[in-house]
Amino acid sequence: MRETRSARRRSLFKALAAVPVALALAGGLATPALSQGLSSGSSNSSGLLGADYLDPGEVPQRTPIKTDYPKIEGLPAGVSVDRVEWITDRRVAVFIKSAVMPEQLMQVQILLARDWHSSPDKKFPEVWALDGLRAVDTESGWTIHTNIEQFYADKNVNVIMPIGGEASFYTDWQGPAKDKNYKWESFLLNELPAVLKNGYRSNEQRAIVGLSMGGTAAINLATHRPDMFNFAGSFSGYLDTTSNGMPEMLRGALVEGGGYNIDNMWGKPVNQRWIDNDPKLGLEALKGKTVYVSAGSGRDDFGEPGSVATGPSNEAGKGLEVVSRMTTQTFVDRAKQANLPVISQFRPSGVHNWPYWQFEMSQAWPYIADSLALKPEDRGADCTATGAIGELTKGGQWGSCLNNEYDVKSGRAQDFRAGRAYWSAETGAHILVGRIGARYTEMGATDSWLGFPITNEEKTPDGIGRYVHFQHGSIYWTPETNAVEVPKDMVEAWGRQGYEAGVLGYPVDVPKQVNGNLVQQFQGGYVVRNSKNEAFYVRGKIAQHYGELKTASSKLGAPTSDEFTIPGGALQNFEHGTMYWSAETGAHFILNGDIRDAWGKSGWENGPFGWPVEDQKAIPAGGEQIKFQHGIIKQVNGRIVEERF
Repeated sequence: MRETRSARRRSLFKALAAVPVALALAGGLATPALSQGLSSGSSNSSGLLGADYLDPGEVPQRTPIKTDYPKIEGLPAGVSVDRVEWITDRRVAVFIKSAVMPEQLMQVQILLARDWHSSPDKKFPEVWALDGLRAVDTESGWTIHTNIEQFYADKNVNVIMPIGGEASFYTDWQGPAKDKNYKWESFLLNELPAVLKNGYRSNEQRAIVGLSMGGTAAINLATHRPDMFNFAGSFSGYLDTTSNGMPEMLRGALVEGGGYNIDNMWGKPVNQRWIDNDPKLGLEALKGKTVYVSAGSGRDDFGEPGSVATGPSNEAGKGLEVVSRMTTQTFVDRAKQANLPVISQFRPSGVHNWPYWQFEMSQAWPYIADSLALKPEDRGADCTATGAIGELTKGGQWGSCLNNEYDVKSGRAQDFRAGRAYWSAETGAHILVGRIGARYTEMGATDSWLGFPITNEEKTPDGIGRYVHFQHGSIYWTPETNAVEVPKDMVEAWGRQGYEAGVLGYPVDVPKQVNGNLVQQFQGGYVVRNSKNEAFYVRGKIAQHYGELKTASSKLGAPTSDEFTIPGGALQNFEHGTMYWSAETGAHFILNGDIRDAWGKSGWENGPFGWPVEDQKAIPAGGEQIKFQHGIIKQVNGRIVEERF
């Protein structure tokens, strides 16, 4: 039977309660004074352990847009980019085939630099942000729980967020992590940099930060590869892993919190791998780097003036921060002995929780910027919205500008915190946001066949979806179907049956070339542009059967008309035949030629043969036949044979 969350926490609390005493008795850690005062905040203690957001169903689900990604050259053997999902026009999820962890695609999300779109030839430094112990496989805790997207929107760095790695410490495990193969350090240090350099314009200047488990990992990775990082930062990390009591604390965290065997990580403590992954023992490698560490005291200051806490803390949040504080203090003391300058922020209160780490993210930024040698103009926005774009955005509903207007093909564009504005002399100024803006960007924006937007984002009449019209088409979005583009002539064909209110519903896939025709699938059918550049819809049961026949690659080819309603049913004409439907007989096709002509002479469906009950097909003896309600018409050796029954 699955252990309840409360039972799991009770066992954890018992382990935590003994840790400070054991550590203090061992003399391995300095115990800070838990003084009164304001802090960077505390809350309902989600972090290393006891994190409410980590239970199934509580992580927000995304509906990103999927696309094939062009091959990136110059990657290590066995490494490639499988696909990219554009979540917004400034945030992408890159799915990487790893040589060291080939069992799954490795997802890395990137917050693109402020001038990514306005300066397509510019390269950017990176800020790596590592997650905590209960990292999930869908999204980083940084984007779930903090304002990292908004904070970095006006800064000219790419923010790199590896996704997943629960309980991994972002290290190479020497045994299985439950049912997983963890080789995180090899992936991050040996494979990911080439993807970022060759595919995402990295200038190879990097900072790395992390919270809790990620803080431990950030310092360790920087000590293992000091050539890669200018800055290493730990927010509430565990920077002493080998002093008496710490292996036991980490064992309790891994086993009680997630069912992992810590002996499979670095072996049984303490051995050489434990020593090599103890941050306080790697200080020599950090000389010349900017090192930033922070921790609270474990005192809950919720409700006090100046607190950033959003709710009261639980006991795990307090205890975990106490351990982080002690281990971080030990790290700082060792750094002083080694003459290594460390920027340390020990808050007089605060617990193990996301509002704290959001605060530390902003506090660390000036030091990160200095370490990356960012120019003043790259550290924040200094811009004004003017002209038509300024008039459009003066209400502030799309947030402040990130840069000044810049040239795009046949017009101008400007980036805002919540979207991207476009202007051309022909279309005027409009702004795109969210999934529609992401899809437009993915397609190439003004370089795409859509051209410039001619509307802002609008609600569909049914209230379910959103749309933007462009010069040469539209993009429609719903939570179920995502954002899908539709060419203008196909929008018009879709409109002849009532747009989304008709049988077709919303588009569910992008237009695709099929035998010289353009086919687009909708919830209830298709719109097809034939080789004569005529667009027609195919809906209902006729569409269902047309799909079974592989649409325009079938014997029928592309439609040459919309569906016609006739007494008792419907029909639709195609390049090489006609599809008929009635409630009694279903949908079946008959091809152009002598068999169809003979059926027509007899009166079509109103004649003695009635409606088709099968598709026209070849017969073993040679020739073709089609079966009707009351007979069969065959063509054998060039001769028409009619059988009635």
